[in-house]
Amino acid sequence: MNSQTINLKQLFEDKKVRTQAIIALLVLAMGFVLSIAGFVELQTIANERSYLQTQQHTEAQLKQVQTNIDISLDSLIEIAGLYYAAGDVSRSQLASYIASDTKYHSGTVALGWVPKVLGKNIAQFEAEMRQEDPNFSVYEVTGHGMPTPVSQKKASFPIKAIISPDNGSMKAGLNLASIASRQRVMKKAERIQTTAITQRISLYAGSQQFYGFQALHPVFDKNKLGQQQLAGFVVGNYDIQALIEDVFLADNQQLDIALYDANTANQQVLYSSTEQLSTVEQVKQQSRAHWTYALNVADQQWLMVVFPNTGMLVSTASWLPFLGLIAGSLITLLLTLYLFISLIKTRQLAQLSTDLAGTETQLDIQKQLKQKADKANRAKSGLLTAASHDLRQPLHTIGLLTTLLKDSKNKAERTQLIDNILAAVDGMNTMFISLLDISLLESNQLPTKKKHFYLQDVLDKLVIDFKAKANEKGLSFSSVETSACVVTDQILLGRILLNLLSNAFRYTPNGKVLLGCRRLEEHIRVCVLDTGIGLTEDAQNKVFETFYREKQAKQLSDQGLGLGLSIVQEASNLLELNMGMHSQLGKGSVFYVDVPYGDPALIGEIQIIKQQSPINKLIWVIEDDETIRYGLEKILQSWQCRIESLASGKETQQLLDNNSEIPDVIIADYQLINETGLDLVVRIREHYQQAIPVIMITGTADSQVRKLVEQAGCQFMMKPVKPEDLNKVLHQL
Repeated sequence: MNSQTINLKQLFEDKKVRTQAIIALLVLAMGFVLSIAGFVELQTIANERSYLQTQQHTEAQLKQVQTNIDISLDSLIEIAGLYYAAGDVSRSQLASYIASDTKYHSGTVALGWVPKVLGKNIAQFEAEMRQEDPNFSVYEVTGHGMPTPVSQKKASFPIKAIISPDNGSMKAGLNLASIASRQRVMKKAERIQTTAITQRISLYAGSQQFYGFQALHPVFDKNKLGQQQLAGFVVGNYDIQALIEDVFLADNQQLDIALYDANTANQQVLYSSTEQLSTVEQVKQQSRAHWTYALNVADQQWLMVVFPNTGMLVSTASWLPFLGLIAGSLITLLLTLYLFISLIKTRQLAQLSTDLAGTETQLDIQKQLKQKADKANRAKSGLLTAASHDLRQPLHTIGLLTTLLKDSKNKAERTQLIDNILAAVDGMNTMFISLLDISLLESNQLPTKKKHFYLQDVLDKLVIDFKAKANEKGLSFSSVETSACVVTDQILLGRILLNLLSNAFRYTPNGKVLLGCRRLEEHIRVCVLDTGIGLTEDAQNKVFETFYREKQAKQLSDQGLGLGLSIVQEASNLLELNMGMHSQLGKGSVFYVDVPYGDPALIGEIQIIKQQSPINKLIWVIEDDETIRYGLEKILQSWQCRIESLASGKETQQLLDNNSEIPDVIIADYQLINETGLDLVVRIREHYQQAIPVIMITGTADSQVRKLVEQAGCQFMMKPVKPEDLNKVLHQL
């Protein structure tokens, strides 16, 4: 501990070292300040955009409320059509219409028919109605709330039938004209010859009381002289709260809503989502930003005032791009600390070398220490070069994708950009760990971890990193997908391919770059092909040497110090992988590495998936591999599916013998032990005599198998299957 303290003190006594340290700290501090400033500015932009998006969303929802009101009130006109067609509206006709057309109308509590009955015909009307309802009578309510018989000296408007959408009958017989507020609305509807509504009133559905309104639509016919006369009214009861919350309930945390009647002198509040807006005066006293909209309800107009809760508008997703910047800053800080420690160790070795100078033995020791110091310096230089060579690409990718995210207004595109940013950050973090270990390559001390994995997982990350680079340089970049499973160190393999792609992009001024695979007998050959400057024969013999760069390459790009391909060779040797190249000056190059095949059954990792949308289906899973079957079950259960898991034809037959419920979808592996999934699917379909939808999953690339699957009317999917792709296919079935 004391030795380290003394050496650190001696180190800072060097004026040059102090100056370098101060400059580094200033640059680092400036970077953090600029990052925070950019973060604040982008957050402001995100808040403004979220505010505008919320306003647009609210306007769309208001249109939906208006549409729902119009549809609900149109039911009155359609019931009037029953009268014009048959001369009357019976209870059975009314019930049939309500059951078929109004069951899902927002806010509709009940619909009814109110005929006009002359006083002299009251007794006859009651007699006719008692054939269906023995307790029916025409009555009116006095000022004390007591029911009394109607006067037979004037016309009455008794409710003949009133029925709720759940086919529940409500008490009939009340003379609506006996209620003063209803009589005024009835006279207005008769005068304007269209639908008129009441103010907010208390309504009842069974024992439940709620605030709503009543709509009355006049129906006319002609007398013997051909004159138009009032025949009655179609009446509707509506729940105001249901009309609004059917559309706005999901936004109750983001929006405060108040609805009031603009036609009355007291401007009555019809609906409020919060107790703070229970009166019109409270609504008008609000100093918050708000939007005011008008709703047309028959002959009346309502005003809706919407207050956005700005603190709830910004989504978590808007913070994700900046996490990438923070992660990049942290990685830069760690790299700075590592280089600083390397500098301290180098100075320690140099100081020790000076102290041991003197005797012949000391000279030998000094020579050895100098060799170690030189090796440490080379390791430090290699680390600096590798950091410049490799970390720039994912940082540049994050910058490009963040800019695209800032300008994007499409939700699906923003989600994809965010996923790509996170993938680039993950790749950069993996590279940083690999950079710290790469200094051990030459000494063969870098620990490796070989495992079985799908090669496409490595290729996908590389495609994300280099797609934006290709667009920037105007190059054609493509990748050929593969379903091969390989066994080697996944991190070092990704590092090898990343270096090969970096060189291909750097020395290809125009044309194309291709990342592809070729299946050989014992291994798969991963190739990086470019149409760049190519190499001379002399350069091909030296290109894998440390710090070597051909003259033409230096003229084309001043980036890098020639470590990329030497790292590729050292890593390949460590992993015992064969690698090589073919190149032609002026036409391009092909670099390749051979990776041995792996066993998919030994991957042993259950993929962690993103939350997908629910499926809600009964699914039979036919898979003889227990690990894969378990993973499928967990994924499908997260989508709210009910699962029946089967491993063989014997278990399938037992399920059929038990007369199990017919599955909505079957997901089957094609290649089972001593049978195929297609054979079991045919047996299941024949048992139920139905063409049940089937997703057939297989790892074989045999075109004949795919042809057989598709001829059987099954959906074909090649392993590995991504959860998001499976979710999408299940929604399409």
